[in-house]
Amino acid sequence: MRRAYDAIVCGGSFGGLAAAQQMGGRVLVLDRLDIGEGETSASAIPLACLENMGMAHVIDQVHEDIVIHTRRRSQVLRFFPFSTFDYRRFCMDLFQRTGADFVRARIRSARAGRVETTEGVFEAPVVVDAAGWRTAAPRAERQAARAPRKSFGIEARQPFRGEGLHFYVGPSRGNRRFYWAFPAGDHLRAGLATYTGESDLSDDLVRFCHDLRLGEPGPVHGGFFTSRLIDPVRDGMFLVGDSAGMCLPVSGEGIRPALVYGQVAGRLAERVRTGEMTLPGALAAYRGIVASRARGYRILDRLQTVLDLLPDPLFAAFARAVAGDRVLPWAVRAYWNVASPDLLTPGPAREPLPRPVQAA
Repeated sequence: MRRAYDAIVCGGSFGGLAAAQQMGGRVLVLDRLDIGEGETSASAIPLACLENMGMAHVIDQVHEDIVIHTRRRSQVLRFFPFSTFDYRRFCMDLFQRTGADFVRARIRSARAGRVETTEGVFEAPVVVDAAGWRTAAPRAERQAARAPRKSFGIEARQPFRGEGLHFYVGPSRGNRRFYWAFPAGDHLRAGLATYTGESDLSDDLVRFCHDLRLGEPGPVHGGFFTSRLIDPVRDGMFLVGDSAGMCLPVSGEGIRPALVYGQVAGRLAERVRTGEMTLPGALAAYRGIVASRARGYRILDRLQTVLDLLPDPLFAAFARAVAGDRVLPWAVRAYWNVASPDLLTPGPAREPLPRPVQAA
């Protein structure tokens, strides 16, 4: 069965909903799970993202400090305020703002103009692939389409109250684990990730929870994510979030880039719908915007490779150096600009649409 829309969004989480929010006309969101289900992240984001999107009501807790714990010392960093938030409420509220239709279905293949699913075939001149690390590419093309660095993380929620976002650095073995403990009001989100693709982390999570005296881990969620930027355009589609490897290396922050570039893609898609731009022109503009910020990704990607191997004393020295008066302001500015929350708006908007900057 074929059904026609002005735009189809593959993926009903951060990037997909941010894109759909910026579009008018008939928009369809497709996902294999209901909206608000299938949380895989720690749901922590710069406070400015939620404020700029008019979503402050979903905040669980605001944090001023980031604390890096190594075996030798703990180092406090103050970038900008972060917040932990309610994933389900965020997604459901954002979806309500889109005015889009929703169909729960598994996506079999997607390309410009056509998406095949377990619930039928859907057609639209504009398609946004925000389906995550699996991507909405045809099965035979998925392996080639994935970002090269596939990472994995898991998390449990434990009864605990605290302050600050805490990161714990595991010992260097060439596949270093990075742990976190994020307070979120009446509970704490404890988890870990690797940037090597290793996914057998359950025993490590149990040990981590015991080390923090949190008891046995509760229900665990998580999954793969991509953390190496690739071409954000494929088969005539906009790629957003994990489909384009947009999760930031080192920090593992994927929500902010998904929201920022999701809204950017949605604004360009809306210009296609209204006849202001051709689809090839909009895709070229989107590719240019993302590519002009790729230098920040490359720096973080190389740094991640180094940090995986860095001996523990040198890792502690690195954290101490970043916290210094000379380095911290530059690091904060660079980290902000790679996916600036200033680009986010509470509803459909023509601007801000960032200009591409010269890629170094």
